[in-house]
Amino acid sequence: MRRRPWTLFVGVGGLQVACLTLCLACCLTGLASAAPAEPLGETPEEPAAEGGDSFGFVGLDREARLKEALGDYARALTESSRDERLAGFSRAERGFASLAADGVATAALWTNLGNAALQAQHPGQAVLAYHRALRLEPGGTAARQNLIHARTRLPSWVPRPDEASGVDALLSFRQVGAETRSQIGAICFVAMAACIALAVRRREGAWRGLAILTGLAWAIVIASLVYGGVAREDHLAVLVADEVHARSADSSLAPLALPDPLPAGVEVDLLEERAEWSRVRLANGRDVWVRSSSVVRVAGE
Repeated sequence: MRRRPWTLFVGVGGLQVACLTLCLACCLTGLASAAPAEPLGETPEEPAAEGGDSFGFVGLDREARLKEALGDYARALTESSRDERLAGFSRAERGFASLAADGVATAALWTNLGNAALQAQHPGQAVLAYHRALRLEPGGTAARQNLIHARTRLPSWVPRPDEASGVDALLSFRQVGAETRSQIGAICFVAMAACIALAVRRREGAWRGLAILTGLAWAIVIASLVYGGVAREDHLAVLVADEVHARSADSSLAPLALPDPLPAGVEVDLLEERAEWSRVRLANGRDVWVRSSSVVRVAGE
């Protein structure tokens, strides 16, 4: 039986097609991701400041300021006086924050800033810094563990995100870094192309089924890279004021929406801004109004 030319081409050139797809997938991998910094280990109970080359500093001034902030943090850990400890961690926090303000926005720096703020008893700034670290490095173990630890310090009645629910838990968008997901996507893409070539050549249903499965896996990974939680994170914000009165409307005369003020460190979705007031959604789905000065967007301005 005479075979169609295109069938012959696909059947004979299946290996070439797979190789070509691998090259294209590797190109996509290089465009879609950048290698994240490797964090040093930290424990939630006593977070340790990170050092090393992961900060990517340019200039002696920034390097000197980093060393000073790391030194303030290390000395604060050894202080026996509570007041001296808090003062030392506050100095380290200001040092890390000044570097972040200068554009040294790395996951390691934000993690250090979060650690110093948490030890200085500034939970709002700590939670904000950990989230900004995770935006840059979604697979950062230290920032994630310390964020979870910071949540445990909140009063029990405060709504907090559920780590075991939602799209993040299903697809693990934030548990796996963009580089690793890109590599998985490349493998799925090559496997899909190879299965398609074999399905055309051998005309077996099993290969077609595998092609569909690998294609679905590739589509999910690509969707995670494109979406990447950005839509959610664009609205993600943190309360940074110590006591935030939640109201039912955008007015200081409106009734209180909650009997107790919300503490610093509460994570919310920032839905609407009206002059001095912002409408936010708590983790339990309830919408309340708070002063705009008390809430900061994770993604920045």
